[in-house]
Order: sequence, then C-alpha cells, then structure tokens
Amino acid sequence: MAMDTCPKCGSTNIDHGVIVSAGKISYRSSKQRLPFVNPNTITYACLNCGYTETYVDLKYRDKVKRM
Repeated sequence: MAMDTCPKCGSTNIDHGVIVSAGKISYRSSKQRLPFVNPNTITYACLNCGYTETYVDLKYRDKVKRM
C-alpha cells in the first residue's frame, strides 16, 4: 500500500518513514537514518497538513498469518 495523495487535504507532498517509540512516539522520515534495520510498519505523512497513515509491512503480515 502507498499513499500518493493526502486524503485529508489533497496534497501530493507525501513522505514515508516509520513510527518509532522509546518512551515517546515520534515519526522518523526514511530520509533520516533509522535506528533499526527492519521496521514492521511503514508510515506515510503529508508534509502539508500532517495527516499520517500507517500500514503493517506485507512480509510481517505474512509472518503473522503463519503463526
């Protein structure tokens, strides 16, 4: 899944990255160095209005289905 256009404001100024948490939750762009190699989610963020959508990675979903 991917978000090319913001469903809230219609902007195409979209970034993607991950949500990280170590006591507080924050967004980290994929343009920045990530603190870990294999996140199990991807988050799309509208750089115009701040709207975000988070999806579980397809490989991780398949792994959970096999459990």
